[in-house]
Amino acid sequence: MPDSAKATLIDIYDAWRAHDLDWLGSYLPADFSHSMNIPAEQLDLSGSRDGKLAALNRLKEIFDSFDTQHLEPGALRLCGDKAVAEVTTRCRHRSSGTWLCTTKKHVWRIEDGWPVELSEFYDLDQFDAFMKKARR
Repeated sequence: MPDSAKATLIDIYDAWRAHDLDWLGSYLPADFSHSMNIPAEQLDLSGSRDGKLAALNRLKEIFDSFDTQHLEPGALRLCGDKAVAEVTTRCRHRSSGTWLCTTKKHVWRIEDGWPVELSEFYDLDQFDAFMKKARR
């Protein structure tokens, strides 16, 4: 993977931290795909979103529902057309005030130096416990 792809992912994380969807979207192709491994029973924003607009709309809903105070990707591991990062995040569920402190795995698929897909993998037991607290 070229250094430019790594620099692009670093910029994407900077935009994510800033909740700047225009900046983030400037790096995504029209056919971008974003998936989260969280069951729909736990979070209706879960599942897969195909298309840049659908992915950005979901991120907007997430930003509206969760106040991210910390988002830090670890070192990007590169392997062929994939980049993997362990992302430490700390966020507050806005309506309940419940905090989630977790590390999730991001797997990016890269084509021609650009991200075309992001799959997010959460610790499902931890996320379930978090959502149960948030819904009390």
